[in-house]
Amino acid sequence: MASQFDRIMQRADDTLFRVFGEDRSACGPTYTAPDGYARPVPLEVILGRNVEVAGADGTFRVVQYLAEIRLSQVRCPKRGGRLTLSEGVFILEEPLGSDALVERWALLPGR
Repeated sequence: MASQFDRIMQRADDTLFRVFGEDRSACGPTYTAPDGYARPVPLEVILGRNVEVAGADGTFRVVQYLAEIRLSQVRCPKRGGRLTLSEGVFILEEPLGSDALVERWALLPGR
């Protein structure tokens, strides 16, 4: 059973993704696992552009494309997975961190 804090954070994430998430129209965002056999999974995702992130060593770098993915919708995103958004296709390149509800990934533009 989720704690009161977990429920509060879930509601906060609901609002965050509703306001800042990518278009959820008829052909909304999808995630496809890297093995290519799984069907695309609809999800809510926030796409950031030119985001500064801190590394483990304390240095900062700019990530051209960053995705925030809700783990309640995609349990275990994998490197090489494909995000299809209205803006184009992106490949999950590097996990940047997680708060157990949302996982952040550096992306590469897809082909």
